[in-house]
Amino acid sequence: MKEQFQQFKSRVSAALADAEMQENIQSARANYLKAFRKSSGTVANLETIRKRAAFTRWKSIENLDKYLIEFESNFIRKGGKVIWAQDNLEAVSEIIGIINRSGSKLVVKSKTLTSEEIGLDEALLHLGKEWVETDLGQYILQLSDEKPSHMVMPAIHKSAEDISQLFSNKLGIDETHDIGKLVHSASNFIKEKYKTAGVGITGANFLIANPGAISITENEGNAWITSSKPKVHIVIAGIDKIIPNLNDLSHLLPLLSMYGTGQPLTAYNSIISGPKKAVEKDGPEEMYVILIDNGRSKVLDRELERKALYCIRCGSCLYNDPIFRVIGGQAYQSTWMGPIGTAVLPIMDGQKATGFLSELTTLSGADSEGCPVNIPFNKILLNQRKKQTSKSTINSTEKMFFYLWKKAMLKREIINWKNIRSRNFLFKKLFLKSPDNLREMRLPAKVSFNESYRQKFK
Repeated sequence: MKEQFQQFKSRVSAALADAEMQENIQSARANYLKAFRKSSGTVANLETIRKRAAFTRWKSIENLDKYLIEFESNFIRKGGKVIWAQDNLEAVSEIIGIINRSGSKLVVKSKTLTSEEIGLDEALLHLGKEWVETDLGQYILQLSDEKPSHMVMPAIHKSAEDISQLFSNKLGIDETHDIGKLVHSASNFIKEKYKTAGVGITGANFLIANPGAISITENEGNAWITSSKPKVHIVIAGIDKIIPNLNDLSHLLPLLSMYGTGQPLTAYNSIISGPKKAVEKDGPEEMYVILIDNGRSKVLDRELERKALYCIRCGSCLYNDPIFRVIGGQAYQSTWMGPIGTAVLPIMDGQKATGFLSELTTLSGADSEGCPVNIPFNKILLNQRKKQTSKSTINSTEKMFFYLWKKAMLKREIINWKNIRSRNFLFKKLFLKSPDNLREMRLPAKVSFNESYRQKFK
């Protein structure tokens, strides 16, 4: 744990010192909130829709075994193939096997958080396989050899100047601050790859048990081409993506787009139920769905924490999380980032490995308020902290400190400490400097709120 904590702390320190990254995130957040308020303002019964979506996700997760088997049965009936993978190694091995059997020399891949989670990119690179990201944000990260910093907009931390310089260095494109030209130039490079790619890899926003299909939501159209043009289509999805039937999309898709990008509905919404039929001209000849556990069963095993798997990966909690707005998503080095990362990673990776993440929250409740499926992040994180403490992962010095702090805070005469100089000296030593000396907080007021209130209303 110490090594992972130190590595995480080092990444956080770098993020705290990166003013440009923070400015880019704040700018993206402002644009998102503006768009979200506009689109949500047109919905009269938003809270009712959220409750319905939360119920759908509850129903899906509580009956996961039933719906996954139903999905498999229906999907196979339509000519598709389903592969179950217990962890990332099994998943990657199966995917590499499919690619090798296809004889394809080039793989095109649309944005899929699950492929990042299992380390597919690193495996393809290690084995010398050529692949190209077709989502613009992911393509930027592929060129810069970086991890995503947001669930929906993976390159949110980069400015137009950063991207222009990157394209100039990697693609030989003249530097320009015209975003339209940058997008057009990148699209032309990516489009050429579709012509020779034999395998297309996508994720899935939802797995639909009845009729045995996948749902993909996007704005660029790259997933639509990636899933239809190559001869082989591989879908990578966590087992938590399951929903009972097509009718559930009527409230889940609008929420996903509204809370994800602030749009009433995304540009492309595809439902794919298998490889192409004999009478169809477009579509893959073979279609595989890789169902991945990779620690999700551990989360399912806990009654409270399994509510985190209601997540539809819209990224709204990131914009509402005060900590994410300062350190970004790359500090987590995981596709589970921000509030949802702090909720599930200590279970998936083990309390000893990433238990410290449960402390990475202000418990403001803003992430839960902004969650379309009402995940109770505060309750989950408080429960995680309790487990962390009970399992003695907190050192004895820290336990003693908080024991004494609790005792002190329960005594009004200590809170109203009159010796200002001594009190401020103690607070400065304990709290008022950040670990990396990047900032100093203001000193406490000379008069406590309790005293001020009594003086005003006595």
